[in-house]
Amino acid sequence: MIRCPKCSYKFDYQEAVMDDDWRGIITLLPVFGVHGKLVFEYVEKFGIKPLSIKSSKVLRLLRQMGKLFEFEAFEWRKGTKSLSKSGIVEALEIVVNKNFDVPLENHNYLKKVMVGISEREGKEKSVRAEKELRRSEVRGQRSEIGNQREEGEMTAEEFKKRKEELLNSHRGTED
Repeated sequence: MIRCPKCSYKFDYQEAVMDDDWRGIITLLPVFGVHGKLVFEYVEKFGIKPLSIKSSKVLRLLRQMGKLFEFEAFEWRKGTKSLSKSGIVEALEIVVNKNFDVPLENHNYLKKVMVGISEREGKEKSVRAEKELRRSEVRGQRSEIGNQREEGEMTAEEFKKRKEELLNSHRGTED
């Protein structure tokens, strides 16, 4: 037991550490928004029961997941892969719905699932970018054609005047 130097209250050191951990856990949950329950279900796959004793492990896992949600990226094979929040949620749902014989030891299974989703999102993103590029090229060609038509259109009088100017300039070069 530890005694507080100010008020002389006696408390257990483990209780104080757990209280601090639970404050951290509670303050972290809003980072996940509506997906807080899903993230907590994923953390439970690490076999952290009873929660009251393993609160520091829960806090550590939630901080790691918070970084994933914040940066929307994760380390994989000496590189960094990016992934949208919806992709992260999709990967978490897959992992949470899978029944494991033993508790998870690390995030590797989640990362394997996220790699597939990340690659799919990357392909979809490049296809969208290519389609948008084609659309902008078509729009650019259409505007050029429209400009040419506007510049090329002339009345009959303008045509006659232009024709005379060209004939006169042509006659001037023959002399």
